[in-house]
Amino acid sequence: MKIILLIAADSIRALLHQRLLIGLMIIALALIAIFSAILVGERKMVTQNAAAVSAANAASDESAAGGADAAASANAGNPKAPAKKVTLSKEDRQKMAEAMDQMSSMFQTGFYAVASFGGSLVSLFIFSTAIAAEIRKGTIRITLTKPVSRTQFLLGKYLGGVAVMAGYALIASAAIILFTRFNRLELSPAMEFAPWLMFCRQLMLGALAMLLSLFVHPFVASVLAFLAGNGLYGHHNPLFYLFPSYQPFSSIGQILQGTLMSGHDVLLLTLYAADFIVLMMLLALWRFHTKELV
Repeated sequence: MKIILLIAADSIRALLHQRLLIGLMIIALALIAIFSAILVGERKMVTQNAAAVSAANAASDESAAGGADAAASANAGNPKAPAKKVTLSKEDRQKMAEAMDQMSSMFQTGFYAVASFGGSLVSLFIFSTAIAAEIRKGTIRITLTKPVSRTQFLLGKYLGGVAVMAGYALIASAAIILFTRFNRLELSPAMEFAPWLMFCRQLMLGALAMLLSLFVHPFVASVLAFLAGNGLYGHHNPLFYLFPSYQPFSSIGQILQGTLMSGHDVLLLTLYAADFIVLMMLLALWRFHTKELV
């Protein structure tokens, strides 16, 4: 176990020195920042429009009741008289509150989608190149001349990637919380398990990408791993039961529909992800032990 941890620590140091990985993380964070700025502007515009429409509706109602005519007559006799303040009805305030809740859910959904997609790109890059890059550069042969088995090497590389993705999940969680606080939005209850489910999904992507990278080029492995979800197939298609299920790990549907996932459901999804990862790692170990390191 000590050797695996040492390889994981060395893998983390190597990953943090990779400019491409740092670039991907910066791009992901930049996309989050840009998206946040856009959402802030959209939120202000929607709020102003909603207030203007509600005020116009209230003024129209008063005009129909004759209140507007009375106000016009008073103002005609006294030009300096202040305009009557328009107050929103209870129904208008309720409609505005509902619109703000829907807008909050949409904004959190968009923010989560951008953060999740950026994390998926980072995960695919890390795990698809973890072993393939070492083989291509020939450094793996030097490492394996030491008292390090192929099993320890592969598990150490995967564990190092897990640590990096855990750091990304923590950053994404903090960003989501800061985003809602900064924009004075109420954090959706569906976001409670969203970072953990996103983390599980990214580890599934990584495990499959690492396995495929032992057969094909890392870029091809990343694309295949990303597109391998059974969400592309219906239940009647046999492929649905052969490919991994990524869709249940997305919290977008919960946020939009206002449904909540129970702790029991999260536990089952976690066990499913763990089972899938173990299976992919066993297959990767089999392939790695039979692969010639040229």
